[in-house]
Amino acid sequence: LGHTNYRTVYDLACSSNATGMPINLSTEPPICDTCILGKQTRSSVPKVWVGDWCEKLGIMHVGLMEHPDTVSAAGNRYVMDLIDNFLSYAWSVPLAAKSDTFPALQAW
Repeated sequence: LGHTNYRTVYDLACSSNATGMPINLSTEPPICDTCILGKQTRSSVPKVWVGDWCEKLGIMHVGLMEHPDTVSAAGNRYVMDLIDNFLSYAWSVPLAAKSDTFPALQAW
């Protein structure tokens, strides 16, 4: 929902077709931020060739999660998740501390 175009309101007021419509034509209407945002368009994202997406371990996504209320029997509080973009295969590596992330990633 929104308001009508200001030009339409101006033309209606000038044509005297609407009775009882108080309007002050001496000042410009205020700028509507919502209308400005609604008229913006998003730029297209250029297609870039990434050659490593079509092989195993070409593109990997890595995430680190902390489970503060849950500690494993081995004392692990963190989980590093690795996802292969090509295979959609996921691995989870339990970690005791956040500082163990990089050495575990190198060892993996």
